Amino acid sequence: MSSDQSAWYLVQCKPRQEKRAQENLENQSINSFFPIISLEKIVRGKRKQVEEAMFPGYLFVELLETGEYWSKIRSTRGVRDFVRFGGVPAKISPQLLEQLKVIDHDFVTKVVDSTPKEGDRVRVTAGPFKDLEGIFKMPDGEQRSIVLLNMLGKLTVLEVSNDEFEKI
Repeated sequence: MSSDQSAWYLVQCKPRQEKRAQENLENQSINSFFPIISLEKIVRGKRKQVEEAMFPGYLFVELLETGEYWSKIRSTRGVRDFVRFGGVPAKISPQLLEQLKVIDHDFVTKVVDSTPKEGDRVRVTAGPFKDLEGIFKMPDGEQRSIVLLNMLGKLTVLEVSNDEFEKI
């Protein structure tokens, strides 16, 4: 569509139906943009690369300012309504949208191979055991892991937050 009479607007989607709304809008030949970022998260004790919505529940659509296609938006499956301020649909500046497209394309964090496996040597980086070396035993939930430390000639089990140790 991209013309001088078109503008980008913000649309609120039904819960977790952003992709559905985007597909239905594309089927109607309406240009839309759904920014996604790729993040490293710990899921069930393991680090994984996951894709998430940059703005959960929202989608950007390009429409003619003349009002053509506007009625189609509200009846599109997955779309709730336009985001409005004072009853007027929120218009998004083209510069902001271009910046979001750059972020959507370039902002991807990689899964680091430094994720320890059982038996790997690790160093505690924070807390009272800082700078002590140990052996990674296993993840303990999404936030912590179990590390074996050699203290006074004896192996001691220690629960450490995942951001408080590093693989050596």
